Amino acid sequence: MAEEPGPASRFGPGSTYLRPELRNLKIIGVEEHTTFPALMKDIPKDQHGVQVFSSLMSHVGDAYPHGRLNERGAQRLKDMDEGGIALQILSFPGPVNSTHLAATDPAGAVKLAQDINNSLKEAVEAHPTRYKAMCELPMHSPADAVTELHRCITELGFVGAMFSGSVASDGTFLDAPHFAPLLSAFEDLDVPLYLHPGVPPKPVWDTYYSFPDKPQLSATFSLAGWGWHNDTAIHVLRLALSGTLDRHPRLKIVIGHQGEMMPMMMQRMDTLFDPKDFGFSRTVGEMLRAHVWIAISGLFSVAPTQASIATWGVERVLFAVDYPFIDAQRVPDYLKALGDVVAPEDLRKICQGNAERLYKFKI
Repeated sequence: MAEEPGPASRFGPGSTYLRPELRNLKIIGVEEHTTFPALMKDIPKDQHGVQVFSSLMSHVGDAYPHGRLNERGAQRLKDMDEGGIALQILSFPGPVNSTHLAATDPAGAVKLAQDINNSLKEAVEAHPTRYKAMCELPMHSPADAVTELHRCITELGFVGAMFSGSVASDGTFLDAPHFAPLLSAFEDLDVPLYLHPGVPPKPVWDTYYSFPDKPQLSATFSLAGWGWHNDTAIHVLRLALSGTLDRHPRLKIVIGHQGEMMPMMMQRMDTLFDPKDFGFSRTVGEMLRAHVWIAISGLFSVAPTQASIATWGVERVLFAVDYPFIDAQRVPDYLKALGDVVAPEDLRKICQGNAERLYKFKI
């Protein structure tokens, strides 16, 4: 009589489950967005940044965010549970932000930032074990931004701030001298500044990204499809090349989307921006690794993550879903695949430990 075949062997780690050392992993998402539409009603709808971002949000590919972006209750918590996310650091997705009101109502723009932060505080208070928050700042007025940053960190308990693109999408970046007191405030408070993509300035948009009579294609190309990642990389490089990072040696910056295309360019930048030629005290790579952390931000592909780890170091890589622009339910499969090529202790750093150290909390 033929012998009965034995049962199939158990599947190994990686493609089907996380390694046993990670069974109590608590994943922290550091770039997770929410909005408050009632607060934004006074921002002029005819502004360049508003129009372009509205075109992107109308894209059929962005179906998942609808009904989730403005929600901070049962649906969001359900999505977090399904994705294995223990805690979100909430932020206001700033391609359209308080600075876009400043042209018509500067004082109103300051109040708008305060109202956004008060609303974020209410969201955290409703679910304090699941949420923390980064603040919105009125960047058109650096003095008011300093005041609001102090309020949010010392009174509201926020863990940092987020700024998107340039001020009101006009091309003003933080290497401008009048932002020095604000950058010093980040150093004094020892909290990170998250530089999020924004809408490229209109002259750049018109020249590089515009396809006549194709507003949705133009918006996608200029924003999430390519352009705003390039825009953020330029912002960070301006801080390095201008000497701003040297003048603010304790400044901590976070950028998303696996380093906004910079990991693959690190060797090129170190070669062409030779410190001897430009009077730098450090290479560009040394500047970036000393000041900048990079978040995964929904780019759930293993190869770019390996490049991020290889160029920045595993201690500088953070986890983020970029919720709700990316589905939380995609997290488990990505982490299982990443677990095949990243040691358990390093995966724990990426998903939990690095964020706890940078933002100074434990879950």
